[in-house]
Amino acid sequence: MAVAHLYGLNPVPSEAPRAPRLSVEPEDFASVAELARSISGCARACIRLEDAETGEARLSFFPPLYGVRDLPAALLPDGRGQAQLSGPSLRQEMQAAGLPDLAFWAGFTLRSLDGRMLGVLCLMDEVPRELSETALAQLRLLAEILSRGIGMAASTIRAMARQSLGLMEDLAEVEDGAVSPAVTGLLRYAAGRVPGSGEAMAMRIAGLADMSGGKLLLTPTARDILYTHGFRLANPKTVEAEAPAEAPVMLMPVEVAPQAAAEFHTMARLRIGEVHHDIARDEETDKFAFRITGSGAPWVLLENGLEEGWPEMAAEIIKRTRNATFDYVRMHMIHNRDASHEPGEFVYDLYGMGWSVRGTPDFAEAKGADGMWRVFDASHISPDAPRDFSAQAAFAAIPDLADRIGADVHEWSKRIAAGSEVTPVFG
Repeated sequence: MAVAHLYGLNPVPSEAPRAPRLSVEPEDFASVAELARSISGCARACIRLEDAETGEARLSFFPPLYGVRDLPAALLPDGRGQAQLSGPSLRQEMQAAGLPDLAFWAGFTLRSLDGRMLGVLCLMDEVPRELSETALAQLRLLAEILSRGIGMAASTIRAMARQSLGLMEDLAEVEDGAVSPAVTGLLRYAAGRVPGSGEAMAMRIAGLADMSGGKLLLTPTARDILYTHGFRLANPKTVEAEAPAEAPVMLMPVEVAPQAAAEFHTMARLRIGEVHHDIARDEETDKFAFRITGSGAPWVLLENGLEEGWPEMAAEIIKRTRNATFDYVRMHMIHNRDASHEPGEFVYDLYGMGWSVRGTPDFAEAKGADGMWRVFDASHISPDAPRDFSAQAAFAAIPDLADRIGADVHEWSKRIAAGSEVTPVFG
């Protein structure tokens, strides 16, 4: 006869929120299992963790018990507080699972702070045992500590992500191009923060994110990368983060085609990163226009056409739909750490054009070559986006910056557009 006790099985609402968490292995908590053995006096302990989204179970015994892939269903939490199990059926299930002929089994459920079932801490022995109330209390507390340890793993990985993010940002400031903004953007998301505008654009180009309804949505590829490295999302199909606000002073004017002139006919589809645009042509005027595929939005006139070539058309679309000038400054500026400056000031350089910035998004000031501090609006920038803050300062410190780097931004946009794909549309 075997006695199975399942402790801590309070009902768990099915609609309980499921926050991102880190995938951990039972072996990570060997010391907890050994402490449980010591408290109970049992010969063996095991920890079983289950991923609620994939159903994948991870099981470890302490000391090891080889050949056991999972526990019999009769020994797993099923809503009962305690079960007295005996007879040949249980013995057959144990033998089929590869377990020895046990006389004692106790399971303590592991739950997150929001009530999700994480797994079970088990104790077993081949001889009958009775646990005292003191031992039970200690084991319940140990199971609670183990549950917290599993939950803290997600916080740990986010702290590591923030630390790695800081390292990458410092490298990017020392050497231009040393770190991919797509990587820092995805890492910023992993750290629980919103990617900057330049990072968001790079993520879109790399196929890691899409824009929809003013939101930056992670693509399946990006979600898979995060999932592989431990992040579980409540609804992987709708992961989203607010897209950073863009400074309107740096956007090119958009000329919308008159609705009355409905002579635009789609003749090609242009993919830039993971964003698809319909390209249309007016046969009478020989003008071209674009809009996001499937959006039904008004056609936006293009200055460039087939004579200038697809790279020029794609570059124009990039500049019209993204804050290309701001993104260019953010990605190419260098933090001049060796420059002399007052406490609280930060000095930057962009190909010989220098500026200083101080303050916070609530009250920000920038200084250019004339030595005058100018207040600028940075209220739309997150406090944890220092590069966005410093890039915005450049436009306040150097009023004609957009004109001075316009040609460079255009060539940069063309390089980005070089990876675009064109597909003809017939009919």
